Amino acid sequence: MIEIAKQVEAAHSAALLVAAPELGALVVSGNDRLTWLNGLVTVDLAKCVPGDAVYGLAVAKSGKILADIVVVVDDARVLVVVPASEASALRMSLDHYLIMEDAEIVLSDAFTAFFAHGPRAGEVLAAARAAGAVGGVLDRTGLGGAIILAESEVEPPVRAAMSAVLAACGGVEGDGRGWDTLRIERAVPAFGAEFDGATYPQEAGLEKTAVSFNKGCYLGQEVVCMLEMRGKVKKRIVPLVLDGDAPVRGAAVTDAGGVSVGEVTSAVWSPTLGRAIALAMVKRQLTEPGSELRVGGAVAKVVERPA
Repeated sequence: MIEIAKQVEAAHSAALLVAAPELGALVVSGNDRLTWLNGLVTVDLAKCVPGDAVYGLAVAKSGKILADIVVVVDDARVLVVVPASEASALRMSLDHYLIMEDAEIVLSDAFTAFFAHGPRAGEVLAAARAAGAVGGVLDRTGLGGAIILAESEVEPPVRAAMSAVLAACGGVEGDGRGWDTLRIERAVPAFGAEFDGATYPQEAGLEKTAVSFNKGCYLGQEVVCMLEMRGKVKKRIVPLVLDGDAPVRGAAVTDAGGVSVGEVTSAVWSPTLGRAIALAMVKRQLTEPGSELRVGGAVAKVVERPA
């Protein structure tokens, strides 16, 4: 088991590879696969070509998030990577809007997903593709990144190819502990922690990374765009730096007067900063960087999201 600090350092200096068994895949085929799907997700797929990967959201008519997704465009299919817990429900939801289009969407258990984070992630992706995987460049952290999908029959050679690149470049294969620490350091919200089916994209802070405001119509667009224009969400995810130990998920966040203003959604000890950090959902008026809050009596300061 590789130390968390080494995993985070690898993401900054080389590459951190993390398997994501918690994810499932929906496979969309047919001549209209891309145009049909483009009308149901928040990101613009119109200009995507085979080898592209895009992070986005599927939202309901209400504008609330059904799931976060990664769309990977392959030669004759589109792969929608989604939390496995939501995959079946999302397939049914999307299939409801399949009317006369030449498209089919099925749930597949044939893929294992991997994410590479860091400046050498492209090399990991290239080696995985050469061994039979599909995927694309996907930078969730601002450090560089890629998503890799390996079907079961090619997973052993794909793993071997990625391991060889990691060994050569000084990268490591990490785990969920390393990814959790990295994502909280980089203020990356996670489905099931920072947001769920009761959350709007703007509340999760995903409007800049997972939503296109220049594409054509999509399901839920009216509400998402209205929230963006009015800027009226009542709460929002913010990164915190704390004086004290890392709090538990669900810990109350209060203002300086002790009034509850939100709760911690994720927290870890940061090896990069040498102190506790967290993500928290708090009232909008207290989300400006520099705002001073409290968690369990400890000072918790709102900080800028990493560039």
